Amino acid sequence: MNILLVCTGNTCRSPMAKGLLEKLLDEEGYHSINVDSAGINVYVSTEASENAIQVMRDMDIDISDHMSRQVTREDIEEADIILGMTPSHRNVLIDLYPQYADKFHTLKEYAFGIDEAISDPFGEDIEAYAECATEISEAIEAVFQKIKEDEV
Repeated sequence: MNILLVCTGNTCRSPMAKGLLEKLLDEEGYHSINVDSAGINVYVSTEASENAIQVMRDMDIDISDHMSRQVTREDIEEADIILGMTPSHRNVLIDLYPQYADKFHTLKEYAFGIDEAISDPFGEDIEAYAECATEISEAIEAVFQKIKEDEV
């Protein structure tokens, strides 16, 4: 299974979500699930934001080697599940790749059945990043439970 996490610039939310999901999958022994992240508006590859790196470090997750990248057609084709951080991320991808519309969800939609955005901490202080990481973590836990149920 391949899971793709998508946000705008691929420097905050989707790298944190990737780190959180990879840690959970690793801890639970789910080594056959691949997780990646990308952005819908990445023009120049950059590192994850310092606050995202710090918040993840505080959760024993290292995303310091992350480099942002633009989502590609190949990403969309290879992914089984594509989780955007906002309804607009999902909708942009549906507009670009309508033939894969059944793969696209927001993180909260897939996790909880609610079509809400994950708050964007970009440019905010460390507390905003910590709140965002908590919000993502709760959704990632629910996504993981769905993955477990589907495999049973």
